[in-house]
Amino acid sequence: MENVKKETLVLTSKSVLTISANTPFKKILKKIKRNKKADVVLVEKPKASQMAAVLFSRLMGKKFIWAQNFSNPPIPGFYTKLLLNQSDTIFVSSKKMAARLHSFGIDKPKIRIKK
Repeated sequence: MENVKKETLVLTSKSVLTISANTPFKKILKKIKRNKKADVVLVEKPKASQMAAVLFSRLMGKKFIWAQNFSNPPIPGFYTKLLLNQSDTIFVSSKKMAARLHSFGIDKPKIRIKK
């Protein structure tokens, strides 16, 4: 039931830091470092370098919930799978995409269908 609380926090939080599709690695690190109030970091259409920047920020001690948003999940490379498994919540647009992520080895409780 822990993930239910996280999903509610993600959807109702007023302090969401949204990372757009073309934001580079350095700019993401700066945004997360400067934003003191962000409870949730949402990466809209992530690339491996963007996910790595968010993971690096978490490893450096920043506390936030990491949410991914996918309209189409990325190609299942080893590096991408590793980064996806580190996220707290992953939003997908359909059951088909959720099944695809689950086939990559992502835990079902992390995957949420966004309507």
